[in-house]
Amino acid sequence: MDQDLEQKLQGIRLIADELPSAVIIHEVVTLQIIYMNRTGLNALGTTFDEIKTISPEAYHAKYFNAEDSNEYVPKILELIKGGNQEQVSYFQQVRILDNKEWQLFVSNTKIFARNHTGEATHLITTASKLDPTHHIITKVNRLMDEVSFLRRNSLLFATLTRREKEILQCIAIGMSSTEIGAKLFIAPATAETHRKNIKNKLGLKNNYDAVRFAQAYNLV
Repeated sequence: MDQDLEQKLQGIRLIADELPSAVIIHEVVTLQIIYMNRTGLNALGTTFDEIKTISPEAYHAKYFNAEDSNEYVPKILELIKGGNQEQVSYFQQVRILDNKEWQLFVSNTKIFARNHTGEATHLITTASKLDPTHHIITKVNRLMDEVSFLRRNSLLFATLTRREKEILQCIAIGMSSTEIGAKLFIAPATAETHRKNIKNKLGLKNNYDAVRFAQAYNLV
């Protein structure tokens, strides 16, 4: 290991176990974890020896919500490439201590070490669990739920025609087929046929589902 890197690691080890946040250091190329403090290991309910026995892919699959990575991985890649940002911040859903429910963490990542050519070789991340009683948790969870809904249903929504999107908007605000027909200058029977087609395409079970689609895709 590079002497400068080892010195930096020694400095981290001296204080990291006293910090309230998890501290994790990854190799950039392999994504292998080379260090995690006691706070992080205790939160995951594991040991560093166990962490070393599994691949980075298995590690992320076991502890992290894969959908989140679509949001923060591009930010980290930009950081590695030498973008203008010195660090990136993001939310992560983490499964801790074999808990079936995701726990929300706020994480910060920055470059920890570079080689002689200036390329990033290691990243350091701090991760802090958010207090589940804090009012922001409800808002963040709602936002992340909406993002997840968009990812799951984008292909379904894309099957709707322009007219069907107009009618979905009307359904979401509680209009009847007769009212939709009058607004869009189509027969009520035609509006009802569109309603049925939309229901089948999106798998809608009730009006709440229609409202959720309309809200998620900015129709209302």
